[in-house]
Amino acid sequence: MLTIFKYLKVYSDKKNVNILTSILVCHGVKHIVVCPGSRNVPLVHNFNECLQFHCHSVTDERSAGFFALGISMALNMPVAVCVTSGTALLNVLPAVAEALYQHRELIVISADRPQAWIDQLDGQTIPQYFALEKFVSKSVNLPEVNDEQSRWHCNRLVNEAIIALKKNGGMPVHINVPINEPLFNFTTESLSKERIIHCTVPQNNVKEKDIKAFLKSRCPLIVIGKTEYDKKISDLVHEIKKKHVVLCEPLAYDGEATWFDKMYDTVSNDKAYTPDYVLYMGDTLVSKSLKQYLRELDKCETCMVSCDAEVHDVTMHANRILVCGAAEILSTILTYDHRNLNNDFHSRWTNETEKHRMQILSQPSNNLLKETVRVFEKELGKNKDNINVHYANSLSVRYGCMYSNHYIYVNRGVNGIEGSLSTAAGFSSVSGKKTFVFIGDLSFFYDSNALWNKKLNGNLRIILLNNGCGGIFGKLKGLEETPALNKYISASHETSAKGLCESYGVEYHSASTLYEVTNAISDIMHKETDTPILLEVCSIN
Repeated sequence: MLTIFKYLKVYSDKKNVNILTSILVCHGVKHIVVCPGSRNVPLVHNFNECLQFHCHSVTDERSAGFFALGISMALNMPVAVCVTSGTALLNVLPAVAEALYQHRELIVISADRPQAWIDQLDGQTIPQYFALEKFVSKSVNLPEVNDEQSRWHCNRLVNEAIIALKKNGGMPVHINVPINEPLFNFTTESLSKERIIHCTVPQNNVKEKDIKAFLKSRCPLIVIGKTEYDKKISDLVHEIKKKHVVLCEPLAYDGEATWFDKMYDTVSNDKAYTPDYVLYMGDTLVSKSLKQYLRELDKCETCMVSCDAEVHDVTMHANRILVCGAAEILSTILTYDHRNLNNDFHSRWTNETEKHRMQILSQPSNNLLKETVRVFEKELGKNKDNINVHYANSLSVRYGCMYSNHYIYVNRGVNGIEGSLSTAAGFSSVSGKKTFVFIGDLSFFYDSNALWNKKLNGNLRIILLNNGCGGIFGKLKGLEETPALNKYISASHETSAKGLCESYGVEYHSASTLYEVTNAISDIMHKETDTPILLEVCSIN
């Protein structure tokens, strides 16, 4: 057989594992996050032997899934996570769900017991094959190879799974690998060259006829939800904003964003702000007020740009779906002259947006956690090109949307609080830049196993916004009426991160006044160190 790997490497004797290993390399997979176990030893052994793979060890499977997601987010490439059999697989489900809605190419590889032992009261045996079915584009169950037909079948299934990664703009897949005992025979001297199946999806450029209604409109409104970071999109948005009204948050592009919540009353009560056409692209929005405003625009035509050809009717009024990417449609808009534009409409929106943006940036808040974000973003200034900033969900990302004038990373697919720290940790592990993450206390402590990782280094900087509870619940109208709010709903506590930092070798700082916050942020933003740094900002009443 023709070998493709370094001579003298010794691989597992499990043929389905070897076929999978070879195809992953040939499809260009570079990073694999591995979790401990015995059933997955043949897989982990092979991945470690291949010089083409960079293996990352993470013990907690839930954290491992998000760690892999963070790497994919940083590098924009497929990343695998490998777990052992049993409930280990179920623990990666939150990260898989997030990857689905972020259009991330996450490959979940699970070792499994032989099919004959499923539901036979044997240890760590659950039905794994379809465990992630609702959240992946494809699940495959590799056969144990014993003849040419089963070999062909195994090769085909792996290729099908890798091809399915590209479906609908990027999706997770699940490869389940039943492995018989004995598990620890490493006797194969080389891996064979496997058949690779490539899939090409031709894409036609968006033409003038595709945006004819948009070009005829006098008061079009362009809304951009979360997009993957793309300098091209940022450049296009900057250019389009000169003539068109564009509403977007820092999850969409690298520039001055719109925090719509303060504008809602003005624009919703004045017909001069009402568009005659809405063009929506990208994924989710953070601002509930903006979503509410769009849902009130029931008299204008609405076109949803979708990269996966699915109907995502955020506005509740979509009457057209245009299948393409955000960069493609924005480029097309710039190509054609939009002669009928109402300049008063554009200037009115621009002035109102700028007025509220300046008010937000210039007015200090008596909320220390909110001020922490404002001080950080101001200090970031010209350093923003050398620093990546992540925000966890809930209040953290809302503060980020208010004060950021650069692209921010956030798990805004499912919007859950779990995995934000692990995602930032994974991102930092492959990024040459400092990676800051703003995170609330419940989200931080829930995902604290992200720090249980020897590969974390000094470019990870954590700013923990600790107000001793789930602070966002205090913002929800009506919840103040229930006596269960503090103890059960917002989960009030008096926990500090200091002990965790000591356990995991993380440099710890704390601040409880704006003066301390300002000094600490300046210090950790510019400090060079080999270990992660955490700043805990305490605002516990």
